[in-house]
Amino acid sequence: MLISLVMATGTGKTRTTMALIDLFLRGNQARRVLFVADRKELVKQALNDGFKAFLPHEPNHWIRSYNTDTSQRLYVSTVHTLSACRKKYTPGFFDLIVFDEAHRSIFNLFREVVEYFDARIVGLTATPAGFIDRNTFQVFHHHEDPPKPTFLYDYKQAIDERVLVDFDIYQAHTGFQRDGIRGANLNEEERNELIEGGIEPDEVDYAGTELERTVSNKGTQRKQWEEIMQVCYKDQSGQLPGKMIVFALTQSHATRLAERFEEMYPQYPNLVQVITSKMERTDDLIENFKKNDMPRIAISVDLMDTGIDVPEVVNLVFMKPVQSQIKLTQMIGRGTRSQETCKHLEWLPEGKKDKFLIIDFWQNKFDREPKDDVVSQDLPVLVKIFNMRLKLLECYLKDQASPEHEQVIANVRAQIAKIPLDAFSVQKVYADIEPAWTEGFWLHLTQTKINFLRSKVGPLLRFVAGTDVAAATFTNKVERLKHEILTDSVKSATLESIAEDVSRLPDFVLQDPQKQASVNTCLSVQLRSAPSTALNQVIDDLADQMRNRREKPSSFLEIDLKDRIANSGYITLGDGGEQVYVQEYRERVERKVLEIVENHPAIAALRNGETPTDLQLIALERILRQELSTKLAGEEPASESPKAAETPGTYQIASRSNDVISNIRKAFNLKTGSLLGFLREQLEMEALPDYETVVQRNFEQYIARRQFNSDQIHFLRSVQNVFLQKRRIVLADLYDEPLDRFGEDAVERWFTEEQVNELLALTNQLAA
Repeated sequence: MLISLVMATGTGKTRTTMALIDLFLRGNQARRVLFVADRKELVKQALNDGFKAFLPHEPNHWIRSYNTDTSQRLYVSTVHTLSACRKKYTPGFFDLIVFDEAHRSIFNLFREVVEYFDARIVGLTATPAGFIDRNTFQVFHHHEDPPKPTFLYDYKQAIDERVLVDFDIYQAHTGFQRDGIRGANLNEEERNELIEGGIEPDEVDYAGTELERTVSNKGTQRKQWEEIMQVCYKDQSGQLPGKMIVFALTQSHATRLAERFEEMYPQYPNLVQVITSKMERTDDLIENFKKNDMPRIAISVDLMDTGIDVPEVVNLVFMKPVQSQIKLTQMIGRGTRSQETCKHLEWLPEGKKDKFLIIDFWQNKFDREPKDDVVSQDLPVLVKIFNMRLKLLECYLKDQASPEHEQVIANVRAQIAKIPLDAFSVQKVYADIEPAWTEGFWLHLTQTKINFLRSKVGPLLRFVAGTDVAAATFTNKVERLKHEILTDSVKSATLESIAEDVSRLPDFVLQDPQKQASVNTCLSVQLRSAPSTALNQVIDDLADQMRNRREKPSSFLEIDLKDRIANSGYITLGDGGEQVYVQEYRERVERKVLEIVENHPAIAALRNGETPTDLQLIALERILRQELSTKLAGEEPASESPKAAETPGTYQIASRSNDVISNIRKAFNLKTGSLLGFLREQLEMEALPDYETVVQRNFEQYIARRQFNSDQIHFLRSVQNVFLQKRRIVLADLYDEPLDRFGEDAVERWFTEEQVNELLALTNQLAA
């Protein structure tokens, strides 16, 4: 039995799995259960948060290469350890095996584990189904087009059912990120600062995308922290940031960010902690971040991208570009947990969590469709070499008597001889591939035979143990160059890569007389047209030495120039989707509001110390909504505005709705629910009521003027709540959710036709 479960991060994969395991155990359908993951952190989480939390009375064991106990009921293991020591267990030892992150652990690395054990298999993943490679689905015998998992519970459904929370996005770019750091564009003071630091300004020429890769600017980091501290979601006190994960580019980038924060905010000595895989006791650091008030901000590189569950996280900061939509989805999952899973409400904004904030400095695509990105299954390097040699054989099909052809065959057969015939997955298919080990197979090659080698034999090279990756990678480059020379398609990148590898070899290799000819070939123009015999000799002489290469010299530059936030946030207007920067939107709104209120009777009454009528206030709310929803979108911008979200220089502060109230809230950082409330804040008119107050007052007056019983009053107040949500009511709404909870005939039972018409007339009068 093969089952695949695709569930969004935070929807309870662990709890669902434990319930399923418990069901198998109680039903005597399983005596021994194994949970497998591709990372130690996920295995530890399954053991502590899964088995020990939900099945505490069942004996458990973590399988290690040095400890393979067979007396327990529940087992956990990394897929690497299990692959290495699986034969210490019989194929029927486990009755149920659960693979976490199945899209990674099953197909790409150790599919033979699945094939070795005769057990029920459950595959878990949070990766959206549209991003999962078809081959992974085929492991679970899902052959539909498109393939469908056994059970699917996606992020959108989880949001709709309030299992997870949605997010808002705040995107920003500094000037140097947008324009780069170029000496020619620096002012005199900035150029002098570089000169004082021993740097020639005219030699400084970096694109914005090179920041933190080849150059680092302290001023940029300061401006980013300043922006983060200003816009991030704060805790219940409103003073400190809520829990935050900052995704940095490299270990050194993470360290620089922490140093800059400590320099800028010395009053918060324990607020920030760097947590990366290169640090000691990372498990303790993660637990400290998860369970304690401090630190509030964790700066991480890859380690906290997946598999880390801190429900109170309300800020995710992307300080790096993320090209893989799969990885981006997993990183977003660090913030999606709902308030129900949070133990420390004091760490949340206003003590609650109904959304979280993504702060992005690298224009990442948070809404890409699945078709743009699926899990790529990288071929092992030995398979790449094998396939490249098969391409060479295809070139020699018409000249099979040549020495070059014979040499390629010898190389291919040498690789095949390394395939471990005792491996279970090889034994399983050996009857089909055995001809490749016979002499007769190689006497005359055909395209059919080459296709057979590529599809049936080559993939088995992934079971070869003890690969020297550095040597194999260099060999693959040289084999690729052979093919490029044969097909007259030599690429400069291939030549440069080979030459660069050889140039970094130690002197005892470069000066070895027996290797001198190969070294000279690689470091001269001879390489572009080298014969295959010479390239074979290059592999023989130099591939094994690649592990001894010197480190690349670092050209990383650290400078300290003032930077600025060039763009931050955009607002989307109207059905046409016009996008304008937040500052431009604010200016448009302020101009339009001043134009509206200049002669409006409600504002005139307030300025004269009089009380405006409710009809005047409703009219003001209505015209504000109409003008700010439609006229702004058609107005010519005062400055250049972005054309689309993906255009360079366009930055978001966008939620899922283009409603004018939502845009006002974000652009002006207000929590008002109406435009009258917004106007009160902008004009500082305390006597101006908000729209909700006007509606409530009119409903109360309507009820007071009539002799309604308690059931009728309860119903009418529910109508008022629905009206405030929708801003209008039609007859059908009185019979729809949530009013249908009073009964399908509540309207007819409690109100006359005349009373219903009066109610609809009231709501029509109040609609805005």
